[in-house]
Amino acid sequence: MSRKLVAQLVFGLSLAAFAWRAVSYSLIGSHLPAIFCLVAFVALGLAAWHGGRPWRLMWRVWALWLILYGLVRTGLGVLLTVAPVSSPHALEQTGPLFLFASILYLAAGVFLVRGAPPGPMTGLKIG
Repeated sequence: MSRKLVAQLVFGLSLAAFAWRAVSYSLIGSHLPAIFCLVAFVALGLAAWHGGRPWRLMWRVWALWLILYGLVRTGLGVLLTVAPVSSPHALEQTGPLFLFASILYLAAGVFLVRGAPPGPMTGLKIG
């Protein structure tokens, strides 16, 4: 597989993970993740449509967001492992699977930021 294809796959899977989280949180009544995803997807879509520099910028912003998200989640998981809180729910939600997913977000962000975005993505030019 070419690096471009792997990068597109990582990018798509990271978007799908956030979309899944937005839907699952919306089903339980929290709409903030859905609003975040909607704004991010619209921004990415517009950047892809315009292609060139806006697309590269949004690619980097998404990659940096993944790194930040992964670092915060990993730090939280390690903190709750080293100094556990009394809440059984918090401990249950930040177990090994949580840490694994956090490291995957971090690795995906590093992978995307190190490589150039596939492109140029010129999208649909109408008119």
